[in-house]
Amino acid sequence: MIKLSTLFQPVLVLFFLLLWGEVHGQTLGAHIVRTPRQDYQQNPHRRQQNGNNNNNGKKDTSAFNIVNGQILTPGLAILDAPQPFTPMGGDFLHIAIDVSGNGKLPVPPRAIDDPLTQFFNITLFLTSNVLLKNFTISNITTSTPPFANIMDQESGQTVKHINFEWPDCLVGDGKEDIGTTARGEYNISIHQNFRLNGSDHYSIFNLPISVTNSISQFPGAGQLLTKPPPGPLNANGGRMSCEMISNRLRNITELVNSVNNPPGQPYQDIAIETTAKNQGGQVGGPGTTNNGGGGNIGNNGGNAQGVVGAGTKAFKGRVWDSAAFAAVVTLATTVTW
Repeated sequence: MIKLSTLFQPVLVLFFLLLWGEVHGQTLGAHIVRTPRQDYQQNPHRRQQNGNNNNNGKKDTSAFNIVNGQILTPGLAILDAPQPFTPMGGDFLHIAIDVSGNGKLPVPPRAIDDPLTQFFNITLFLTSNVLLKNFTISNITTSTPPFANIMDQESGQTVKHINFEWPDCLVGDGKEDIGTTARGEYNISIHQNFRLNGSDHYSIFNLPISVTNSISQFPGAGQLLTKPPPGPLNANGGRMSCEMISNRLRNITELVNSVNNPPGQPYQDIAIETTAKNQGGQVGGPGTTNNGGGGNIGNNGGNAQGVVGAGTKAFKGRVWDSAAFAAVVTLATTVTW
């Protein structure tokens, strides 16, 4: 009878247990790995719902087209800040607008004139249908921010920042009764004049905010370092009188009749077309193949099949390792009769 030595019996058992565990673990791992697309298809409810299933007391923002925190408008502008229904206050109202379509459109000082797609201008207003207020934020009437042309501010920047100094009638500590002052619910009304794929359009987009946080009578000195500088200010450097920037509040019928919206949302529903420009790129036309030298070293260079080959080689190596181990065990056996 052939019998393994006492020393090698537990070693042989341990070897086969480890080998089985490794192969079994790799097999299980291969079955549970899913691509992101497969994971999405199997879990469709994992899409972002903007918190509409459970708002926890927050305002419902489902009416807004929000992608990765950016608010898409009916025009070319993409709003980065503020978010809908944000309670506002402090020294000034800060607005951030991407005017490049996330890099799809040129911005000054580059030439923006294009017979296919371009911005003409953007104007902004702070309006309230409840309070019957309409204040100018930016209307291209001066060369001083925020009344200056937004497209010409912050040259070279794809995101334009507008810092609107709150007028004096919006001063308050946040403790006043609703309806007793001019503070309350407002819209940042964004008016866009633009061309899209050869057609001219005019759109209006209203972003709701609440002017309810504390606004002091005298702006802080720290804002003097803010770029672009907040405004408008009165002759003494204080808050502007509300009457100085007030406009007639237009009703909804007037607003609807004034717009000429595109047939869909640019960037999402409509492919943006721009005129090709000869600015940079490859010098010269396509070249020809040079068979005299160079190229990849080895066979099938750059072919992903090499990964499979590497895996096959590793497996064969393990087979030879197992055979060698078995040979050692055989030599180590003792023979008894």
